[in-house]
Amino acid sequence: MSDGSKLGLGGHSFIEPLGNDPPASFEEQCALVSACLDHGIHLLDTTYYQERVALGNVLHELGRREEAQIMVWNFFRQPEQEDDLVPFTPYEPNHFDTILQELRTDRLDVLVVHVHADREKLGHELDLARGWMDSGAVGSVALGMIEPEYLDDLPEGHPVSAVLAPYNAFNREAAAAFERARALGLRCIALSPFIRGWKLDEIGGDKAHVSDLLLRWVTEQELVDTVIVSMRRATWVAANRASERRGALSDEEQRKLQGWLTRIG
Repeated sequence: MSDGSKLGLGGHSFIEPLGNDPPASFEEQCALVSACLDHGIHLLDTTYYQERVALGNVLHELGRREEAQIMVWNFFRQPEQEDDLVPFTPYEPNHFDTILQELRTDRLDVLVVHVHADREKLGHELDLARGWMDSGAVGSVALGMIEPEYLDDLPEGHPVSAVLAPYNAFNREAAAAFERARALGLRCIALSPFIRGWKLDEIGGDKAHVSDLLLRWVTEQELVDTVIVSMRRATWVAANRASERRGALSDEEQRKLQGWLTRIG
């Protein structure tokens, strides 16, 4: 899904909530996406509709849609809640055109279906996704916020090729789902390596050093194929790519991380 890097850009980079840093201006967003594409980060994730609108405008301004792999979730604009981050909505046929309009594109590279307890409805969504794939409008389908039991219930001939869940040094509960997914030949995408940045503030000290260790911990996990990381400054792209290249933590760094886990965990 991401050519040249294990990293993908998180859509929370484009909105004010869910971060511990000031929101990026449109100019900074353009610089950020350009930096990602230039550094081999091509998978661009969008969760909320506000993120899709922002990314669509950026890629249109840059003229670099063909270099991007756009991933979308099913969080849609709701009447009288236009400025809110609303819960997910199960896919219906009309949602697809809405997504394309928000992103100013004619296709999607990765469609994420957020899992939920209504198995019949979830099956309907997977059927829709398969139809969109068959038409050539969707490249691949993933299950978001996965848990092992959802993988056991996948119907024969399902379109799913990847799963997503929060997975980081402080939250490793997704390991079981990732192991099951790997056994089924599915790719595993880790979310929230920094727990949306707030954990960096809680740990304290040099944020660049803390984020370096947290990012390297998850990128080096054998279960993880891709890591979605939000970044609000173009200069952070090179820093995160450098962390990725540094590889596994040393014994001393592992001890330091364990100290954070013991103190804050």
